[in-house]
Amino acid sequence: MSQTETYSNVLSMIESYHGATLIDIEKTRVRHLVNARARSAYRESDLWDQFLVTAEERVVNDSDPTRLFVPFVGTTSATTDVTNIKGGDIDTILRAHDANPFAVNSVREYEVFMGKDGVELPGYKVAYGAETGVTGLTGGSPNFQFLTAQKRDAIKGGTISVADVVTSNGTATDALVNDTHTLTNVTYLTDSQTYLDFSLATTISGVNLSSAKIKFPVVFLTYKRRLTEVYGDQVGDTTSLPMEWKDYISLGVYADMLASDGFHEKSLAWEGRANKALQRELERIDRNRAHQFVNHRVRTNASNQAR
Repeated sequence: MSQTETYSNVLSMIESYHGATLIDIEKTRVRHLVNARARSAYRESDLWDQFLVTAEERVVNDSDPTRLFVPFVGTTSATTDVTNIKGGDIDTILRAHDANPFAVNSVREYEVFMGKDGVELPGYKVAYGAETGVTGLTGGSPNFQFLTAQKRDAIKGGTISVADVVTSNGTATDALVNDTHTLTNVTYLTDSQTYLDFSLATTISGVNLSSAKIKFPVVFLTYKRRLTEVYGDQVGDTTSLPMEWKDYISLGVYADMLASDGFHEKSLAWEGRANKALQRELERIDRNRAHQFVNHRVRTNASNQAR
């Protein structure tokens, strides 16, 4: 787990540089400056440990087969009762695999790019995962509806894979149900369940769902999650910051304070110290990640080498 530093210690260091204890109105100003510096540091690298999410299973929106993507913001990712809570909404995508690269050897890696609505996956071949149980099957030919055991993140349409539904109409009907279906509508319920509508030209007079399951198209992503924290000591604030940012933020905020007080030359000197502190941490990341999983790759026809 990444090391952190408390906001109170960062504030204390800023006061030490300032040479005086800050009054409340100054502390409010410093809180804004700290968060501005934190956003700047966050933008400087995609590999900060505390924001890196590796090999996370995410549902693919395949409602348009010519444009497959993972939404940047999950439909239900902010809801605590969702069973597949994600590490965070996506800021910068790094890798995409067809299986968990930490659990399976020789996984396939997809090309990715940041699109308008999400992480676009050219060349993606549907692989089903993100399994949920089934608590209901209603309707009649041709309009049926599954009721899932949990909400699923980011499902708006596309396909599902159904297995282990047992009907009272025989194996032929079972085979029709236990197949891949295209969704015609999706409805989220407040009780953490989801209605999934699909078409099926058959008659079902009875059903056993005790072992039934539904799977959705998935991909395993490595990405930098969004910076959602507001650092500070007020109610609702995040009270700890990444240790890597401590010196940059402390030195940089003091430089900002000097500049606002009219000491521009002194501010530039302290700004130089702040940037040097940040650069030192960025170089450390480069060294540590040089041969690790999330480094960038150079691709040729004959190789897929880490550089």
